[in-house]
Amino acid sequence: MTPRMIRIDGFTVREGRHAAGSSLPWHRHPGPTLCFVYAGGFTESFVGTTLDCTPGTLKVTPADELHSNRFGREETRGMLVEADAAVADRLGRQAAILGQRASYRDEHLSWLAWRLLSEVRHTDAAAALAIEGLLLEILGGITRSRDLRLHGTVPRWVVEARDYLHDPGEIGSVGDLAAMVGVHPVTLARGFRRAYGCTVGSYLRWLRLVRAARRLAETDAPLAEIAIAAGFADQSHFSNAFRRETGVSPSAFRRAVRPAGSAESP
Repeated sequence: MTPRMIRIDGFTVREGRHAAGSSLPWHRHPGPTLCFVYAGGFTESFVGTTLDCTPGTLKVTPADELHSNRFGREETRGMLVEADAAVADRLGRQAAILGQRASYRDEHLSWLAWRLLSEVRHTDAAAALAIEGLLLEILGGITRSRDLRLHGTVPRWVVEARDYLHDPGEIGSVGDLAAMVGVHPVTLARGFRRAYGCTVGSYLRWLRLVRAARRLAETDAPLAEIAIAAGFADQSHFSNAFRRETGVSPSAFRRAVRPAGSAESP
């Protein structure tokens, strides 16, 4: 499948594939960029420092910042989004996040980035609108993450609850999770939504779907196996949840994001 490039209302979105062991010399981008790594990895060098980017990393590079890239031992695949000056005018306060170098590893942002790749490879009339919406969601998520880093207003028990959700063990209910971190369930529900912009249940569903999306993209495992491993009751439950969130079936998503020549699985 040939990597694609799409221009949408101030954004240029392009897939990138780089051979194992290759490199890019020192260069600049005229606009601020977002880069999400789907597979492989690379080290990005700036003047005086470096940044390691592995699968799941979302990186922000300001406009005109000089940098170079050295790719790892496997083919690296990612998505590069470059914004022009008109985007900054529209975004207002959110535009500040594009002027500071940063990197994030966040499951919600990962899920949005996987959905973005799927939409970029669609050719229907709704794809452009879906891509723009996802880009704005990603920018909103980055803004929230940056604010939490800067202001440190997230209570310790909210962070602990989030960490428990990342653990592969089972969480039976919000009440169980609240008991684990020592607060009332209502307190946890309100604090979690304030910090992360979603309910505990929505966050846990995102985590499961991200894990499933990653396996769909990187393995030939059967859908039933992926469903159980991600924490869904069965393949039907998984497929329905996946279609509600992405608009496509798990099989269609796998066909869209797998490299050309990859094997199909049922």
